[in-house]
Amino acid sequence: MMNSGQTLSFDPIGPDELEMITKAFQDELQRRALSRKSEEAEALAAKLINAYQAGIRDNLGLSIVAGLS
Repeated sequence: MMNSGQTLSFDPIGPDELEMITKAFQDELQRRALSRKSEEAEALAAKLINAYQAGIRDNLGLSIVAGLS
């Protein structure tokens, strides 16, 4: 039997959520003048996805996370 914690661990990112994460990512890349192919960009993308999976589900929250790296 699965508890609710296990159920929440599989939470696919849908198109709307992906768009929100992508916007936070692109805004931060532009702010820092970073290349999309840089190591910093890869770290930022991973950080945003992790933040989303940890429960930060809004533009402002993701923007704050992006700015903290």
